[in-house]
Amino acid sequence: MKRSVQTVVPGSTSNLGPGFDLFGLAVDLYLRVTVEVEGSFSMAGTVETEWVVEWEGEGTGPPAMVPLDDSNLVVRGLIRIWTAAGLSLDGRAIITGRSEIPVARGLGASGAAIVAGLLAGSHLAEAAVDEDQLVAMAIAEEGHPDNVSPSLRGGLIAAAVLDDSEVLLHRGRLHEDYLIGAVIPELALSTRLAREALPGQVAHLDAVRSQQRTFFLFHALEKGQTDRLDRLTRDILHEPYRARLIPAFDDLCGLARGNGADAVWLSGSGPTIIVLCDGTIDRVEEVCAHLVRRWSAEGVESRAIVIGPDDLGGAVIEEA
Repeated sequence: MKRSVQTVVPGSTSNLGPGFDLFGLAVDLYLRVTVEVEGSFSMAGTVETEWVVEWEGEGTGPPAMVPLDDSNLVVRGLIRIWTAAGLSLDGRAIITGRSEIPVARGLGASGAAIVAGLLAGSHLAEAAVDEDQLVAMAIAEEGHPDNVSPSLRGGLIAAAVLDDSEVLLHRGRLHEDYLIGAVIPELALSTRLAREALPGQVAHLDAVRSQQRTFFLFHALEKGQTDRLDRLTRDILHEPYRARLIPAFDDLCGLARGNGADAVWLSGSGPTIIVLCDGTIDRVEEVCAHLVRRWSAEGVESRAIVIGPDDLGGAVIEEA
């Protein structure tokens, strides 16, 4: 047997300020993965698979950040779904990735890779897996529902896990008037390090205020209530602690607001900074340029790109 499948999966920005481990937004930076299998499927655990991984684009370095062995997250997604179906590939799997999603920058590269593996694996093994099961598998592998859910389903997502089992998703769309700028520094920040920066406990009042903001933030992003966005996206649960890992973070946020951004937040666990503007591409680019110059004064090189939301999510686009 020789079969191949191609998947396209968007990256994401998560948290969106106070929506810590809750909100995510799929963005139009894409991972394209082709998986070709040679051999046949057997009972799980009875055979070994030969893995060949090739990668282009983001993550290739220098330094190279995407592993080219069975620790690659696309491979982990393939293994997870085949194992769940009780299968192993007796043969060779060739994975070719082409990525536009920066790695270790808070733009969902890990979640997109896992989703790509899950989608490709389900088609190649003809496994009967519904979307809820795919979401649960992706969360089990990656750990963050706000990260993987937008890459799988697209759009603006609120995600919650109930009792470590049931996953609840609410899907919306970012208002069409909003434009997104991403300022991406040449600084890698691992999720592990960013998690370790967080306190074990927060004040009760901080938790209440954050909860209040998140409820209204989702609605404001959907309905285009620009006048409230700056206040609603100001975070007190995670950004003040992660700011210590990112040079001039508070200055950068102040610059963004002072030069016309309607909202600014740390993308995922960072270090990418997202600015949201109701206006023109020129306006977004101007705001981002101020941040690039400020980071440069700290000796940090960065790049700014204008991105948009993705409302389709991950998909299989070609099978042979």
